[in-house]
Amino acid sequence: MELLKNFITEVRENDMLWLLEAKPGLFAMVEDAEENSYIPVWSSENEAVSNISEDWEEYSVTNMNIAEFVGWMNELHEDQIGIAISTGNGGQMLPMPALTMKQLFKGASIDNEEDKKLVGEEYYDEEWAEGIPDNWEEEYLDSLDDEEN
Repeated sequence: MELLKNFITEVRENDMLWLLEAKPGLFAMVEDAEENSYIPVWSSENEAVSNISEDWEEYSVTNMNIAEFVGWMNELHEDQIGIAISTGNGGQMLPMPALTMKQLFKGASIDNEEDKKLVGEEYYDEEWAEGIPDNWEEEYLDSLDDEEN
């Protein structure tokens, strides 16, 4: 979980993350053994560049700010596409549902009314929509450390 903690910290500090893009709006994707699709993301431009390989040789590195990224998570969830966080260990990635990513970066400005429209008023959960509190570094990330021990 240390890798997840570092990723979250870096992305929040920079207010952006990096992706590989073939053309505007067409991002690199990976699949797991069960054929679930994920869009890989990196916390630094250098990490993203170092992952351009044979399959992605025509792709270029692009960045996305956190507010835009978080706003995109509902659409990815509807399309059943998750996020794969690069761990930096030989191309390994940590797969994560799009809505979990939204929770991790909820501090960005999000249109809650738009969320209600997407999920439906009857399914909208105010508590869930609040996400991780501003002091997540102290509480949430410390809980990840506790899980490792």
